[in-house]
Amino acid sequence: MPTANTATVVMSRLARLVAVDDAWLVALRGTLRRLATEPVRLIIGQQTAGSDFVRHAASRLQIPVESLTLAHPQSPDEGGPPERDRIVVQSAQTVFVLTLRTGGNLHQLLRQRLLEQSGPVVLVDLPHLQSEPARTELCELGATTWAPTTEQCRPFDTVAETTDLDKQRSNSRQPEILEIVPFPDAEHWKFLTHTTRACPGPWPGDGFETYVNQLLASQPSADHSPLGSLLRILQQRRLIASRRAIRGGYSVVSLTACPLQDLPRLHQFRPHRVRWDFEPFGLCLRKDWLCRRGARPVAYGDEEHWQALAEQDRPFFQLATGITGIDWSVENEWRHVGDLDLSELTADDVILFVPHTAAARSVANVSDWPITLWPQ
Repeated sequence: MPTANTATVVMSRLARLVAVDDAWLVALRGTLRRLATEPVRLIIGQQTAGSDFVRHAASRLQIPVESLTLAHPQSPDEGGPPERDRIVVQSAQTVFVLTLRTGGNLHQLLRQRLLEQSGPVVLVDLPHLQSEPARTELCELGATTWAPTTEQCRPFDTVAETTDLDKQRSNSRQPEILEIVPFPDAEHWKFLTHTTRACPGPWPGDGFETYVNQLLASQPSADHSPLGSLLRILQQRRLIASRRAIRGGYSVVSLTACPLQDLPRLHQFRPHRVRWDFEPFGLCLRKDWLCRRGARPVAYGDEEHWQALAEQDRPFFQLATGITGIDWSVENEWRHVGDLDLSELTADDVILFVPHTAAARSVANVSDWPITLWPQ
């Protein structure tokens, strides 16, 4: 029996939010299906880009894996590629390359490998993977290309954690007639609004394994975009409280009293949180319904104000101006402590909003609540 060769799968740094049709994920399926047919041992370096995805997908295909535990993950040379990436690229007999940016750390390491003739470099040949300048240079230095087949790239078989949302959306049909309702103007606004945002990583309550399985199988529940978050809320009929960025660690559902037509001005990217505020997806819920369930307006103040608050009032506190200098009071925030059960809401209590009719049709698949369009 021939001795197993070694291979590694490398990629440039990934975006925080992964989509089922991301080029690197499609290429990963194809590459690992090829390796599953060969006598190969897969080298994986801890904390390298995409390593957790590679490890789990390899396990699904029963590919032998050797994990490299790296004691010194950073480069000893200031400004150079991380040592963990260097060791991984040097440790395998063959390197398969998914995504690649020109001038990045991985580009430097692959160039060095080819110049030193340390072993084959295979550029996986699918659209939107490698930048053209880096790809051209590496090919001139001796790298080869390989294109996986459509069969190799197809989604993995589903596993037991197929969700009710997956089944509901798979069995649903696009509504023949899509009704878009007008939303009340600011003068008659009687709602509080919750906007959804993307969820990088597993859903609350899910483990990483479930998350990767859903992505590898291209299941609907793997959509963690703002629209995917809204669809999940509608299927569960529940708003799940979060303690993220809440002083004191209280779990709350955040809403705003700003009329829907005023929200586009609050749609801003927050670099310190690496996310967008007030995405154009969400729910407008009747204020009186929320008040009966304990929702209250936030008290904006300073450190002295916080120290003076009673314990029961602290979940509703927000610094008026944070260390970033942002005036948070413009959000006109309200909060509800704990999850919000939406199962009793009627069509008179809620209005859903999305930015375009394609999203509205997706929402109409899982909910019969009225839908309006985000004002532009």
